[in-house]
Amino acid sequence: MITAPISKDKLDYWKQIWQEKISSLKPNRISGIQLNKYFQNKYSPTLYENKSFQEIVKFNLIERYGEEASSSSNIICYLVNADVYVGIDLGTGFFQVESKDIEKCIPIYDDLYVKRGLDKDDLQNFVLVGQYIELLDR
Repeated sequence: MITAPISKDKLDYWKQIWQEKISSLKPNRISGIQLNKYFQNKYSPTLYENKSFQEIVKFNLIERYGEEASSSSNIICYLVNADVYVGIDLGTGFFQVESKDIEKCIPIYDDLYVKRGLDKDDLQNFVLVGQYIELLDR
């Protein structure tokens, strides 16, 4: 999870990783339904029925995938440990993790990011690939 400005050195590092690994990478992204099931089993969240948070997740979904993604979106929202909010779109696999304490978000976000994997479009983005490989190596 990116939580601070990224240095040029870090961008260069991710680009180098991408160049070294891209030929051996294949799309491995799981569905939103699969990601949701994984999340439920691992984190035992509480269902969080909050229209405002759901709309925020939907707004960010549209920013990432475009307006057409919103027509088939099915966003489910959860609460983890009473202060971490998670929204998962069952259609695209888009997810969002929020909390007043960002440090609580990072492990959940990173876990979901790695579990979800990358699609063919993600593989064209050296930042996404660099982060993914870096998290896999942890």
